[in-house]
Amino acid sequence: MRRLQKALSSIGDQDLQDLVEGPGVLRAPVPVWCDTLPNWRSAVDRTQEPPVLADCAPQGSKISPDDPRFLFHGSMRPVRTPAISSAELVVKKQLAANAKRTSGRIGVIVEGPANTGKSGLMGYIGLNFERRLNNRYGRNDDRIPVIALSVPAKGRGGSRNWPDAFARFLGLEREDLGADPTDSVCYVMRHCHTQLVLIDGIERLEHGADVQQSFDFLKHISDETGATFLYCGRNSRAIVDPMLRDRETKREAEEEPWGDHPVLVTSRLGYDTAGKDRFRRVVNEFDKDLRLYQHQLGDLTALAPELHLRSKGYLRALSQVICQAAQQAMLDGDERITKELIDGVMVGRVISI
Repeated sequence: MRRLQKALSSIGDQDLQDLVEGPGVLRAPVPVWCDTLPNWRSAVDRTQEPPVLADCAPQGSKISPDDPRFLFHGSMRPVRTPAISSAELVVKKQLAANAKRTSGRIGVIVEGPANTGKSGLMGYIGLNFERRLNNRYGRNDDRIPVIALSVPAKGRGGSRNWPDAFARFLGLEREDLGADPTDSVCYVMRHCHTQLVLIDGIERLEHGADVQQSFDFLKHISDETGATFLYCGRNSRAIVDPMLRDRETKREAEEEPWGDHPVLVTSRLGYDTAGKDRFRRVVNEFDKDLRLYQHQLGDLTALAPELHLRSKGYLRALSQVICQAAQQAMLDGDERITKELIDGVMVGRVISI
């Protein structure tokens, strides 16, 4: 039984479903999680391309919930925003600076208000980093360049089981961990050349002992493995920055209490000229990926002012409005997104029932 459990833990969710139920079985759509190494690798290998209309059901066909084109428009693929390009450059420089260091490494912080794309940004950076390594050096299952975690929940006694979180992602079973799980995790990370660790949900950490214990552990992991950490969450700079936990150094009267971690700050796209221009460029990326029979390139971009007001510049709201409008356009048979269709989308609306 243990061997079976260990074998199953090394299989991604999709492959496991195929093994249990059989390949090609019709299933309800579910999210793609990246919480284990097999799932993460599946996401790295997956190329989410828009469907080709010529290969889809003809216009006028009844749209089912399982229609691939309908499912694609339910979330669409992440758009490469100007913020992603800037953030990737910062992380790339920090990884290069940390690459040969046995000490003195610093991480990168991502912070910003809710619904401004922090987690999506972090995931995009991690997946693309591993894809570039695979393209340069070839795919190698003995290499684990990226680990992606969320802050684990508190357990008994109020502490967080960080070693278990790392071990669970890596697929390490209890018999693999030995007397000290942390040593086993460090051994695997060092010998599998882990370079980047993504930690999401930093805002869950509570100031005081929770923060101190967590970062004592994460610093030990970084020191022993050489990994660079990317921390993500609301107000994460005030939680992560080591200078705020420094009780030994006396600061000058006018000295700011911040340390040396670069900070990437996400925000909603405002209504000034620069904000409108950035927003229009983001909408244009969605525009290119729409696969509606009556859609003409530029139709959605022309609706950017309406979409900006409707979403208030928040990326989550923008994605929901566009995706729901696209799916409704398919169901209605109009196969194009119009201002009237956007006005009818329920995102943010108060609906009397």
